Amino acid sequence: MNLAAEKMSYDPAAVPAELLAMLESLGEFFGLEAAAGKPGELKFERIAENSDEVISEVEFNDNGGALIRYNTISAAARGIGSALAGIAGRQSTPFTMLGVMLDFSRNIVFTLPMLEKVFRRLALLGFNTIFLYCEDTYELPDEPAFGMMRGRYTAEEVRAMDDMAAKVGIELIGCIQTLGHMGQVLRWRYTYGKITDTSSVMMVENEKTHKLIGKMLDFWRDNLRSRRIHVGMDETHDLGRGRYMDQKGFTPPFELFTNHLNQVVKACSQRGLKPMIWSDMFFRLGNPEQAYYDLDSKIPESVRKAIPREVELVYWDYYNVDQDFYEKFIDMHRELGGEPLMGAGVWIWSRLWYDHIHGSIANRACINGCRSKKLKEIFFTMWGDDGAICHWDSAWTGLTEAADLAYGVDNADITAQRYKALTNGDYFINQLPGLLHRATDLSGKEFDVKSCHNSDLAIFWDDILLGLGYRNLRVMDKNLPDRMIADFSSIVEKLTPYRGDRSGGNLEYGYLISKLLRDKLLCRQELERAYFAGDKAALKALADEKLPELAALMDEVMKEFRKQWLDAAKVFGLETMQHRMGGVKERIYEASLRINEYVAGVYDKLEELEAPLQDVPERMMIYCDIASGSIYV
Repeated sequence: MNLAAEKMSYDPAAVPAELLAMLESLGEFFGLEAAAGKPGELKFERIAENSDEVISEVEFNDNGGALIRYNTISAAARGIGSALAGIAGRQSTPFTMLGVMLDFSRNIVFTLPMLEKVFRRLALLGFNTIFLYCEDTYELPDEPAFGMMRGRYTAEEVRAMDDMAAKVGIELIGCIQTLGHMGQVLRWRYTYGKITDTSSVMMVENEKTHKLIGKMLDFWRDNLRSRRIHVGMDETHDLGRGRYMDQKGFTPPFELFTNHLNQVVKACSQRGLKPMIWSDMFFRLGNPEQAYYDLDSKIPESVRKAIPREVELVYWDYYNVDQDFYEKFIDMHRELGGEPLMGAGVWIWSRLWYDHIHGSIANRACINGCRSKKLKEIFFTMWGDDGAICHWDSAWTGLTEAADLAYGVDNADITAQRYKALTNGDYFINQLPGLLHRATDLSGKEFDVKSCHNSDLAIFWDDILLGLGYRNLRVMDKNLPDRMIADFSSIVEKLTPYRGDRSGGNLEYGYLISKLLRDKLLCRQELERAYFAGDKAALKALADEKLPELAALMDEVMKEFRKQWLDAAKVFGLETMQHRMGGVKERIYEASLRINEYVAGVYDKLEELEAPLQDVPERMMIYCDIASGSIYV
């Protein structure tokens, strides 16, 4: 609980009726007391002035209370957050939609209690929209395989979360897929083989496909208040090139895509739904490399005309770090017709901890570009690539900063103050484990966000004997492992005083993963050094002492990971991460066994260390790239 909140109260009889449900909900979580005449009382006044911006203003008084002036429900909620943090003054944002997208399609699916916590915190930051990204994690009538064993939400659960969100002024929007990214569904070949084009793309021009899409649209129409819906349709690179081509021959992808889009939009309109899609395929299909961020993409006029006026385009971009690029690409979207939404990113995917460096730089450029171009709607995606390996609560530093930047606050000390009130954690310390992702010089050298090596996962998922991730990093820079050891050691040292601290993010977990990565690198280096030097005594010590200690440390990481997962999410999906982590741990024990057999003369060499590698760097990003020389993992 936030200690500052214990000093604050509100008079239910004096509060505007539109805020009562929100205050009751926030009061349950943050300790706001419903009582009149107490010190620290919050009072509210709706701003009557006309404005194109969302305005939140806080003025403190002598008895520790505050007057909050607002012109929207979300502005009032942000004002409460400011009051709890002791932040006075007027703040405003031009964004009528300030949202977050939660990814519940890559193992993790939050429980209702976790969602209630997330909704309340996001409301206090000023967010007013949440997209629920569910490829298959929701139930459909007469579709038992759809989302099976994946933690899918029932209709009752979705209605309950919609009620929770509405209480704190948040609009829930369904965010689904109606073409690609359907591999989790299409894996059930007996059930869905007839609607399969490729392994992840559904068959277009197919009655059964559209019957299933109709059920999807009905689910979200029937269980959410919002009439807006995100129907996906991104990254369908192989559209029409699988079973569709076998059956009907080649058809230009542009034609297939726009025809299918028009059918989906028509289905939405029939249900009173207002659809939006990711925009990338229009740009990808406009150049031979299928590159999204190509300023020279040429979209034929016939395709521009084929885009239904009823659909909104979402420009997603989490990578670019130059404001000018965002401004140019916003203009390119406007040339397609209509006003785009901006999908930015809070970087928790393919990382162990939120990447505050890249997130901060990219989001600042993005938000400033959107301000300059007077874009009105923006949301921040929180993808779960690589199985939702990232510790989700580590993202509150990024969410707090993104909200502040959207409200025109670009001051780390003020953001730290708000973060402290929200989570009771230290804003700056909670960024430290995110540095594990980057092979960087922590002495103060400027970070190059474009040279990202995924150094945390390269080591975390690496097989201690095969060393694919380790050796790939050395190909990039032979001195990289030494720099990483120094950096990881620095992070371990700085986090040591925070052992057991689970406020903000989970700093106990941050410490454990930092120590694991450092010690794993040290073990790998010692293994290579001792083996190629013929130092069997050192190999024996490694096998009997250091590697068992490393396995025990991996076990601690797994236990902490399990605890934080079950505190937040349904049990489904955890098994995937335990299979992976357990495999990593088992291979550490196997390394110990193999080394001892080599030392004892059972084998005359360790083939894993002798195997030659190519001397060019590979893009090794996630578990299936790193853990094995085989793709069948």
